[in-house]
Amino acid sequence: MVKASSYLRHLFSSSYSDEEKPGFFIWHPKGTSSSEKKLLFKIDFFILTYGCLAYFTKWLDQSNLSNAYVSGMKEDLSMFGTEYNLAMTCFSVGQIIGPIPANLLLTWIPPRILLPGLEFLWAILTIGTYAVTDVRQLYPIRFFVGFLEGSCFVGIQYVLGSWYKRTEIGKRTAIFACAAYVGTMISGYLQSAVLAGLNGTNGIAAWRWVFIIDGIITVIVAVYGYIFFPDTPYNTKAFYLSDEDRKRCIERLKEDGREETNKFTWDLFKRTLTSWQLYVLTVLWMFWNTTVGKVSNTVFQLFLKGDTEHKWSLYEVNNIPTCINGFNIVMVLLLNVYVDTTGRRMAAVALNLGILLFGTICLVIWQIPLGLRVTSYMFAGLDGPLSPIYYSWANILCSGDAQVRALTLAIMNACGAALTTVIQQFLYPVTDAPKYGKGFKASLGFLIGMCVWVVVVRLFEMRELRKDKDLTPTEGIESGSETNVGVMADEKR
Repeated sequence: MVKASSYLRHLFSSSYSDEEKPGFFIWHPKGTSSSEKKLLFKIDFFILTYGCLAYFTKWLDQSNLSNAYVSGMKEDLSMFGTEYNLAMTCFSVGQIIGPIPANLLLTWIPPRILLPGLEFLWAILTIGTYAVTDVRQLYPIRFFVGFLEGSCFVGIQYVLGSWYKRTEIGKRTAIFACAAYVGTMISGYLQSAVLAGLNGTNGIAAWRWVFIIDGIITVIVAVYGYIFFPDTPYNTKAFYLSDEDRKRCIERLKEDGREETNKFTWDLFKRTLTSWQLYVLTVLWMFWNTTVGKVSNTVFQLFLKGDTEHKWSLYEVNNIPTCINGFNIVMVLLLNVYVDTTGRRMAAVALNLGILLFGTICLVIWQIPLGLRVTSYMFAGLDGPLSPIYYSWANILCSGDAQVRALTLAIMNACGAALTTVIQQFLYPVTDAPKYGKGFKASLGFLIGMCVWVVVVRLFEMRELRKDKDLTPTEGIESGSETNVGVMADEKR
């Protein structure tokens, strides 16, 4: 009993040792020099502006398919069955296939060239979507857009993991993740604005104008990334970083125990497939992809559109669900600042999972007052904070070998996207709206599974720390030190 209590206490303990744990801070730990702050400002500004803008445009397009569907596309393209779900599946299949080759190429081709280049290509396809006259034309376009966009999330995650210390990466990843929710929110507002101002202009329907505008925005962001994105510390040629800045960027990673090798060898796949990180992190990410949050805006929109009792306007159908995105943005920032500052990752995860459970249970019950139903959509859709928490955790656990880290991050995302595709197609077809009898119940079951599996990941981490530091179980756990597991494993190899 005492041993179980001790394990539970250490399970939720800080990942920092007493010597490493900083005082509470929002952005810079106390004692950070002015020169370090200036360097971080330059890194943050150019990495986060492009990363957030690129992810914003990705989600702007992804969400606009849902907005277009409820704003005229359904009728114009005769999508009265499961055609919408099939279009989403084509997009998802592209996202499943695209990330792995893209992330491996990032270790050879500078990110400044590869990521904006792929973004430019998907921008052209997005603009071309306005001209579709049959749903069968939509399917291949959505597949290739998904294939190209698949590089964005995992590519930026790889770059973030290449620049920042453990006390810095969480909040930066959180800001990057927020771009998805801003994109989804702006998508609804943009659709409403176009409906009011451009519908029928030059004989083009409002939902078609949205794809044109999205594509133009994406082209501009791609050009910005080509000029300003800094690649990684080991190969950056950014004009705004001096030689001293570049040396300091590498020194910072060494100080954090996160120096990496980037030499390609043909045993890359063997190195990856024999690591415990690949399997436990991939399963964790797959669980994350089963929450209601993956479809929350769509299911909320379809509930409002089909609610004959209150008869919501098209403007309200597009804009009310954005409350989910606003709630996610606030909680993403709060929880990830807390994790960076305290190192108590498991406490933040437990709080988030509790909120998800409450909201999903309410949707399963279904017969609840309208106010509670709106709250339940918000709570069940609060999966946002877990994304940067899990991916920053993966970056820390897998660092030491850049290519293994890149491949692991890509496989995590690909497997998660594959599961999301199956769930959207078979558990959340639009024909089951608004109750989604199978979908909500399945998401609740998977959510309970995630509550168990996140403990498994933490236990693997604790076991590796004990083994690598050659300490007794109590000493190894109590230290709470998250000294890089990937580096130790790489040294053994």
